Amino acid sequence: MNAQLIEIASWRLVSELHRRYPEKFKIIETHPGGGIYDCLTLIEALIDRKQRHIADFNRVGRFHVFNRFDDKEPKEPFHIWPEMLRSDNPIAILDRVSDLLGLQVPSTLPSSTPTTLVYRFISAFLNHFTFGKDKWECRNGYFDSSDILGSYEVSDFEYFSLAQQRLRSVFPDDVLEQPAYRFWFLRKDEKPMLCLETTGVVWNLKGASFNLIDLYKKSNRIWPVVYEVAGDYLP
Repeated sequence: MNAQLIEIASWRLVSELHRRYPEKFKIIETHPGGGIYDCLTLIEALIDRKQRHIADFNRVGRFHVFNRFDDKEPKEPFHIWPEMLRSDNPIAILDRVSDLLGLQVPSTLPSSTPTTLVYRFISAFLNHFTFGKDKWECRNGYFDSSDILGSYEVSDFEYFSLAQQRLRSVFPDDVLEQPAYRFWFLRKDEKPMLCLETTGVVWNLKGASFNLIDLYKKSNRIWPVVYEVAGDYLP
């Protein structure tokens, strides 16, 4: 699988996973191994100020569970991307991921939270460019790495003044008390086009803001929300 397909597949997985378990974990981007890995990382939601590192969806490697929610011993990592490419049933892979995390598959999906809607928006948006000529990706507001350059807030905030203002607010459940983890940027050919905060707010380059919860209530479907917020970018 090429990098664009893995980007889309990884966001499809984590967004649907968060849709199943909206109160269990947060998603951040990490680059461990001296910066050579590229992961969507699951961090346990705040419980008595303890946030465990749950698992990594490594876009250049395997799916690795470090701590299960049922506290059992994690199983061996597995090569999830080739399996997704071979499978014609993505739900079966999602069920396997849930099992590896020690989570039971819910009988019904809970209502989407603002954070879930942000992840679903990212996934749906990226899916539209599966075989497009432009390179689209989603990157976190905090570059978390163990490489020689260390970790830092990304420069994308410079394009979104309202997001910069929100960046000054520290929330009790921010990962490592770092507000920048709450933000995601949809980039076209490495230039940020949209900024999303996990509170459910999206900003575009013109300075307009959108509340995903309000938009979602109109139809209870994510695609109309994507078109209303980002229709100008869709082919």
